[in-house]
Amino acid sequence: MKTRAPLACLALLATAPALAQNVESGPQTRFEAQTGPVTVVSVQPPLPNASDYALKVADLDANGDNRLSRAEVPDDHALRFEWKLVDRNRDGYVTDDELANWK
Repeated sequence: MKTRAPLACLALLATAPALAQNVESGPQTRFEAQTGPVTVVSVQPPLPNASDYALKVADLDANGDNRLSRAEVPDDHALRFEWKLVDRNRDGYVTDDELANWK
């Protein structure tokens, strides 16, 4: 019994460059590799909450103590969901230094 899988793979490989060229342009990064210039195009849509990650303590600090408690963060804010990652010293507060390392 003969299979046509190798032929199908060759056909798919032949069309791959054409498919890659039809990708919608997104944010691009260019760098120089040993083999020449390389352009990487992102096809992932931007995050709808990207502005959440540019947060400073002063943006949400309701009581003016220069740190954020969990109660000061809105329920739908990305920091609320990633609190344990950002509060590195586990003191229950987030400072500007901790926010600077949150990406």
